[in-house]
This record gives sequence, C-alpha cells and structure tokens, in this order.
Amino acid sequence: MTATTRNRLIIGTALILIGGFIAVQMYFSLTPPTHADHDHGMASLDAGGFLWIKSIDGSRRNLVGQPGVVLILHWFDPTTTDGLEQQNAAQFAATVSDDPMVEVVFIARAASADGLASWAEEHTIESTQLYYDKDGRTADLCGVRRWPETLLYDPFGVLAYQAKGSANWEGSAMLAQVEHAKGGVEEIH
Repeated sequence: MTATTRNRLIIGTALILIGGFIAVQMYFSLTPPTHADHDHGMASLDAGGFLWIKSIDGSRRNLVGQPGVVLILHWFDPTTTDGLEQQNAAQFAATVSDDPMVEVVFIARAASADGLASWAEEHTIESTQLYYDKDGRTADLCGVRRWPETLLYDPFGVLAYQAKGSANWEGSAMLAQVEHAKGGVEEIH
C-alpha cells in the first residue's frame, strides 16, 4: 500500500465518521415543530424527533409518533395546593380505563421522582400513568405554558383539544372531546 492510498483511506474514514457523528447529533436533537405564532400546544406528535418524559421507575417514554389511541397528556405541578384538579383528572382516568382507545398520562413538573409515588397513591393515580418532566424542557417544546394544562391528541397524533389551565373533567365534556378525537381531527393552524 502506498502512502497516497493510506492517506486517502484515513481521510475517507475520518470523513465518514464525522458525517455519522453529525447525523446522529441531528437525529437526537430533533423535536417536532411548534408554531410560535399560535397559542396552542404542539399541533402534531407525528412529526419526528424526541420528546422524553421519565416514569417514576426511571424508564423514559418518547411522546413523538402516532399514539394509536386518544392520548390525553395532563401536565400539572404536584406542589400546588389545588389537589381537586388532579383528583378529578384521576377519576376521569378511572372512568376511561376500560376503553382500549384512550390513554391518560399525568406529567408532573418535578425535579425527580422522589415523593411522586406516594403523591400518586394519595391521589389514586396509577403509577404506570405518572411521569415527570425534570427540567420542563419537554413541556416547553410541547407548548405547555400554564400548569395545569391538558392536551388531547387523536390516534394519529393530531392535537384535538387543549385546556389551558384547569380542565372540565366532570360530566360529559371531556368524554365528548375524547369521542370526537377517536375518529381523527384536522390539524389546528
């Protein structure tokens, strides 16, 4: 092997490695686009990228993609004194727990999982439904600006309903939103 061939191989390998590194960095930095000129949550979860939340057992969940079910993301702050909102949300989650087309996910604004398990037990929320957003980055990327805030997505990942602040969990209001979203909705713009 000549020196020229060896240099070409070294430079070619280095360029391939650099290109691969850049591609991996771009892939992991992707987040679905939000609309800064609109006051609503992320319009579609099925836009690629990553929006990570952590469960209280330490595993992570990516919110991006087509959920295949009506996905209700309820963002809340467990340190607030208004436990009634979370209690009503928990009762609603219990009401729809038998429906395989509906998933309710509670996402706490908390630095760690410490105390969230006992909080979930106190509010009768299943620990499998409870996640936390450590630094609030995912909430920011989703367009969540008020706590509590509830985003309801259809099975294709399109935003169907958003409650800014407290949601109306009682009665048939939220059930009507869920039934409407089951058939799919048009993207909000």
